[in-house]
Amino acid sequence: MATLHPFRSLLFTHLRHRHAMLPSTRLLRKFSLFFSSTPKLRADNSNDHTLVLKKDERVWGSGLMNSSDHPVANSSTIAAIVTSLGGPPAAVGIVRLSGPSSVSIVGSIFRSMKKKFKDRTSEWRPKSHVVEYGFVFDSTGNVIDEVLMVPMLAPKSYTREDVIELQCHGSETCLNRVLRACLQAGATLAEPGEFTLRAFLNGRLDLSQAENVGKLISAKSMAAADAALAGIQGGLSSLVKSLRMQCIELLTEIEARLDFDDEMPPLNLDEIMDKIFGMVTNVESALETANYDKLLQSGLQIAIIGRPNVGKSSLLNAWSKHAE
Repeated sequence: MATLHPFRSLLFTHLRHRHAMLPSTRLLRKFSLFFSSTPKLRADNSNDHTLVLKKDERVWGSGLMNSSDHPVANSSTIAAIVTSLGGPPAAVGIVRLSGPSSVSIVGSIFRSMKKKFKDRTSEWRPKSHVVEYGFVFDSTGNVIDEVLMVPMLAPKSYTREDVIELQCHGSETCLNRVLRACLQAGATLAEPGEFTLRAFLNGRLDLSQAENVGKLISAKSMAAADAALAGIQGGLSSLVKSLRMQCIELLTEIEARLDFDDEMPPLNLDEIMDKIFGMVTNVESALETANYDKLLQSGLQIAIIGRPNVGKSSLLNAWSKHAE
């Protein structure tokens, strides 16, 4: 790998002479990302308990770790109200739990009205994605709400953990009472964005998709919502994965020539240059799209200024495609 450094210098010199229209500083910055000598992406430089990004999966290393030491799999069970509060009360509000103890926590506060589960001593084990009707009890045994319980057991859930949602009545009082019962039964109050964080750490979402979840939640227009949905479905992710694979293929070919130059045909530098500049073009297009995405998220403030009765309202109606 040490022989790659003089090769990079030679490559950049050739590029500057061949394509003078591109600034050399921009090329160096972008190619330094393409030709990284680091074989794997890691969360830190330690060899133990390190998060290694391998394709789309998160693999915990080193090989000395047991499954019982897995920091995500053995994380605490979190709970939070996931519907908005503060405005007029809705008919329904949702309290969500996620984590290894979700079933046992809900089992201690929820009583299903199914005949075979009416007895409090019966063992309760929900069937994934099957809704159950019942009541939630506080620590003293008093009924605090009538709910629908929706279990989504791992790995077929948003976080790839056991997730249970309690669909309660939408008043803030009802939701807070149910949440308090969950916390008293052993759950931990979730931090803002922690459900999506767990989805990312467990490989359910990549970083781009996780960011677009937040954008979709805060979208102020249909265009912003559509852009965020496209991101969640993997619009940018597919481009990044494609660029990554192209970089790996180029590095493999170059290193093979450096290690086995006597056994392989000469490197076609022009072909390598064409591939690199194709990737640079894709990166620049993605950056332009990012600027448009910022505009969609922040929106524009426009003032229509003019004298009375000159057509300001008509212009606004034409833009908005509404008669009034």
